Amino acid sequence: MKTRILGVVAVFLLAGAVFAAAPDFGGLDRDKNGYLDPAEIDGAAVQIFKDNDRSGDGSLDRPEFEAAGGSPSRFDDIDTDRSGRIDPDEFRAAARKQFEQFDVNRDGRIDVQEWNRRQTPIQNPLILFYF
Repeated sequence: MKTRILGVVAVFLLAGAVFAAAPDFGGLDRDKNGYLDPAEIDGAAVQIFKDNDRSGDGSLDRPEFEAAGGSPSRFDDIDTDRSGRIDPDEFRAAARKQFEQFDVNRDGRIDVQEWNRRQTPIQNPLILFYF
């Protein structure tokens, strides 16, 4: 199951738009309560970050980000300290920002309707949520 989720998330990780083949809601809802909460999104962000840090140096450089499907402009948006690298904190901050955009009713969680409302087709669905 973990491999399936990570495989789907990898296809969706870094594109900067929204999803054609995004991870399914149920795959991210680890506690199966019908909602995505910040902890579930943060946990997925950590795993996605690690999976795409090909050099293993604890950061994503521009080539790693772009190899995962991220756009140069989105890299610049996420690299808030302008170091030329995205660190785990910047990555999680981007995920939190996306969480806030998905949480339309501002109840601190994302339900299936909010999730589905935000989905629109894209060519490379990597990063919908995280970027």
